[in-house]
Amino acid sequence: LPAIAINFPKFVDGRGYSYARILRDRLNFEGEIRAIGDILHDQLFYLKRCGFDAYAVREDKDIEVAQEGLSDFTESYQAASFMNQPLFRRRG
Repeated sequence: LPAIAINFPKFVDGRGYSYARILRDRLNFEGEIRAIGDILHDQLFYLKRCGFDAYAVREDKDIEVAQEGLSDFTESYQAASFMNQPLFRRRG
């Protein structure tokens, strides 16, 4: 499949994060993984770390403000789907 959309029916439903990690890390899915549904600015950074590379932000939210969520943090301690090593392994 060229793309898979994972629905977040509510802000508090975190199953989509796990689905994306399984697709990327276990199944080696290389296509687009799109987050749809109740997607907010606060989630974008974490969605990216789990393997999402496309986002359909709620219609009542400003897309430019939401985009800022992708760079809320400059460094992460944990490994991610695109970064296999935690911070302490990446530092010298």
